[in-house]
Amino acid sequence: MRNTFAFILLILVSLLALHGNYSNGQPSYWIALNFKVTFNGDGTVVVEAKLHPFTVEGKSLLGDKSVESRIKNESAQTLGYILLMFSDNPRLLSFRVLADMEKRYGESVLCDVAGTGKMTKFDGAYVYSVLVYLNTSNYVSLINDSVYLVKVRDSFTSTDPRSWIDVIEFTFNGSDLLGLDWEPKFAQGPTSRSLKSLLWINYNEQEAPDMYIFEVKMPGLKLVGEPPEVKATIKEVVLEGTQLRVTVQNLESPSGYVYIVVKGTNTQARKVYLFSREVKEVVFPYVTDRNVTVLLYSGDKLLENRIVEAAAEPSLPALRKYPNVNGVFITIIAIVIFTVFAIWLARRGIKK
Repeated sequence: MRNTFAFILLILVSLLALHGNYSNGQPSYWIALNFKVTFNGDGTVVVEAKLHPFTVEGKSLLGDKSVESRIKNESAQTLGYILLMFSDNPRLLSFRVLADMEKRYGESVLCDVAGTGKMTKFDGAYVYSVLVYLNTSNYVSLINDSVYLVKVRDSFTSTDPRSWIDVIEFTFNGSDLLGLDWEPKFAQGPTSRSLKSLLWINYNEQEAPDMYIFEVKMPGLKLVGEPPEVKATIKEVVLEGTQLRVTVQNLESPSGYVYIVVKGTNTQARKVYLFSREVKEVVFPYVTDRNVTVLLYSGDKLLENRIVEAAAEPSLPALRKYPNVNGVFITIIAIVIFTVFAIWLARRGIKK
């Protein structure tokens, strides 16, 4: 897990450096950046990042050798942006680089150079192209048969809320777009659309979606699921009254997350982080069922399941048969009265 954190930290640091180039600009030039995302029927997606350098005055620097060398040296940052479109944890993604800053004169890039809401078209681009295997993305879920819900994140906004993707195009090759949505809801929809393509041109952060969401039919996609982060076990499960207590333990050295799912009339779940060898108790305070199933997951793997029944209600101890206090008291009073009356009668008889 330590390697995972280091990898993600490296990606984020790289992204911040790239954002400085793309958004704030270097003293000598800025970079226009457009994305093209193509969904293939085999369950892969090709992402093309198209870059075009230009001066602060808006003059193209496509042929400048020193600028070209610097752009090629920064290709790792571009890769980081692409991978963060499809996963919170890029380490889990399978991908293949198809083109590493290849100069293409047949491409074009749009950019709002002056920030006036008007796009300038630059001819030619450096293209960084990556093939991503969607069956390794945690932004993909099965709807039914070969139809999948696929989310594509704006990786600029995710690292800096003041930045966004200016231009992004989605196309469908051997796949079919069945549904479309985006988040947040107040962001704008596609600028233009056709049966096989969608184009977003975003002039500001408020217009730009943070997440692009598609229902796509891809016959060749088969999900493999997220691998487990840790090996853990359920040590104890106790259901008393409406309170369920689940004790879990990480059995090995790597740290990571597990998911505890309680299935009954209502399903409840908790996400729990376990350090190496850690034992932790998790409380579900309101469980109305008298028996439930407790499932323990890590990633997409079921590690263990338990069926637990509520503990029997403790029976009340048998009452000891003490005499009735009130009855005893009344009896004593009656005896006293009877005794006094008998003495009175006896004395009266003596006087006669």
